Amino acid sequence: SIKPSTGSDSQATAIVLVSDWHWAEDVQEESVNGLNAFNPTIRKSRADFFFTNLTRLVKFYQGGSKINELVVALLGDFISNNIHDELMESNNDLQIDELISVQATILSGIKFILANTNVNLVITCASGNHGRTTKKLHLSTEAGNSLEYLMYHNLASHFVGNPRVKFIIPRSYLSYLDVNGFVIRFHHGHAIKYGGGIGGIFIPSFKAISQWDKGRRADLDCFGHYHQTKDGGKFLCNGSLVGYNDFA
Repeated sequence: SIKPSTGSDSQATAIVLVSDWHWAEDVQEESVNGLNAFNPTIRKSRADFFFTNLTRLVKFYQGGSKINELVVALLGDFISNNIHDELMESNNDLQIDELISVQATILSGIKFILANTNVNLVITCASGNHGRTTKKLHLSTEAGNSLEYLMYHNLASHFVGNPRVKFIIPRSYLSYLDVNGFVIRFHHGHAIKYGGGIGGIFIPSFKAISQWDKGRRADLDCFGHYHQTKDGGKFLCNGSLVGYNDFA
């Protein structure tokens, strides 16, 4: 739980969703009709901009509200891995090299936030479907078969003893955070079944949320996976760093 400090009339908690970087994926302009490109140079530029702009926004909003905490929701699929045959041919890095590279980038970004703001970080994590070491998803052992789950623990080890950083790394698919009495449920999003795309992600999301609320209710669901920015009122779906690609 994040609880408000005493003596403040205007207080807020900043929250940022981070997901679907697909770090090693190669997107060539000619394969997507010029709509996008993604390669090692572009990925580094986008990641750097993300962390610098995030820092700028936090400092900007601190001008109107007291913000002591920033929740960084790392929601998975930071690596492409080789779960599809074509990714084995087209990726710019092998999966372990990809993991090492994206971990270093996220670590650098966290340090940048700490060095350039005065907020405390609550970093909640979720494993995506691309980080798995198995051919198919293993529901009951998903975390133990996830390279991203390993990465999150590696990242957390860099900040042991740092009072400004707290990692939340659940073994379950869902995680919950109580922010001043407002409960947010975080997950990657791949447990929401698209159902052929009729109605987009809205109907499948509402159906899944209604079932999860029977176990533990949340005021808002935050997830990625679908590479599209959508506000469903009851949920927020995050966009992606990789952008439009052949799978889109």
